[in-house]
Amino acid sequence: MLAAAVADLGMAGRPNPVTREYAARHGNEYLEAPWCQMGVTRWAHKSGNAAAVLPAGDRAYTVWHAEDGARLGLWHPGTAEALREHARPGAVIYFDWAGTDRRAAIDHVGIVERNLGDGRVQTIEANTGDACKRRVRGPSVIAGFWNPPYEKEDDVGAKEMWQHELKVPFGSAENPSWQAGNLLVNAVKLVLEQRKTLAELGAKVDAQTAAIQAMAEAMARQDSEIDVEALVARIQQEIGRIQVRLDVSDA
Repeated sequence: MLAAAVADLGMAGRPNPVTREYAARHGNEYLEAPWCQMGVTRWAHKSGNAAAVLPAGDRAYTVWHAEDGARLGLWHPGTAEALREHARPGAVIYFDWAGTDRRAAIDHVGIVERNLGDGRVQTIEANTGDACKRRVRGPSVIAGFWNPPYEKEDDVGAKEMWQHELKVPFGSAENPSWQAGNLLVNAVKLVLEQRKTLAELGAKVDAQTAAIQAMAEAMARQDSEIDVEALVARIQQEIGRIQVRLDVSDA
């Protein structure tokens, strides 16, 4: 929501993208109309927050939109105490230039960008001086505000979590049997497969090391001048070189 509002900072004059967009849906009479509430409507749609911000649909009239929030039980008065405690980024905030807290007297609207913590807020407002600008507002002109329910928790139980299915396979066309299924089970399978692979590699390395050691010791029994440790190190070094050459060739 805030990102959509920030993108419109500096927009000025009428008609403009805000009024044209609203007029395209509701009639040309809105092309030259006051556009502060139309700005909030635009930002809600652009950010995918229309359901949270516009519970009764598009609004161009601030009083009706304030009443929408009040009907949801989300309304807060524009007092310094309420602003400090409840004004969150994205809150829709309303102004009465006469200084009352009556919703019927609301003149203007914006959204909270930052709570300054001292009873004031930094806002982004459309149609302030016929432009979209940042402002700092205090309780003397704030009639009230409400926080749209931008995020709702999904009521997902344990059964749903265990049965959740991914839409893409973990595997590939060469390994079609490893298909997406239970999210948690597949995650466990993946960990177990990795552990199995590491264990197999470890066993192979151990077996290789044991074979080298046995071979070196057998040679030492035939020739007492053979340095077993040096021979083992030389064999392992040569194996490493062979592996590097094979890797380069494969690439």
